[in-house]
Amino acid sequence: MKKCRFDSTIICDSREQKWDHVKAHFDREGVRWMRSKLPIGDYGRLDNLSTVVDRKASLSEVESNLIQQHERFRRECERAKENGIRLVVLVEAGTQIKSLDDVQHWTNPRRARWEKVDKAHACGRMLAVKQAARPPVSGVILSKIMRTMQEKYDVEWRFCAHQDAGRVILEILSGE
Repeated sequence: MKKCRFDSTIICDSREQKWDHVKAHFDREGVRWMRSKLPIGDYGRLDNLSTVVDRKASLSEVESNLIQQHERFRRECERAKENGIRLVVLVEAGTQIKSLDDVQHWTNPRRARWEKVDKAHACGRMLAVKQAARPPVSGVILSKIMRTMQEKYDVEWRFCAHQDAGRVILEILSGE
């Protein structure tokens, strides 16, 4: 096992799914980790839970959390703030999205599909395809909601490429 400069054990939430790339990075770096249920977030230090990381696999997952599961996500943010926990939401958004400003230029694939079907319906095509009356949120709206969560609950938004998630989680938890 490789000796690493990260001297704490990482707790990885046992409900976290599809985290093999993060686990592989921890193992390559010789980082000790364990699986356990965390009350807030997906990753934290065993010796200091004052900062936790909630990893999102994409902006589509963020959209789902902020729109369809808004109350659950809001409660988690409130719990973090009430308990003095720094909540960093790490979004695996590729290399194009580096900040909240970039999110407003994001093209929501669900919205693009909705617009395609809406145009087809207007021409009498794809009538068997059902869809909601209103389109999914745009990048502009999503970025506004994310900023509101940041201002109201002190949520920090960070962005990285999928392959960098393990490294960025360690940076956040080590205070870098």
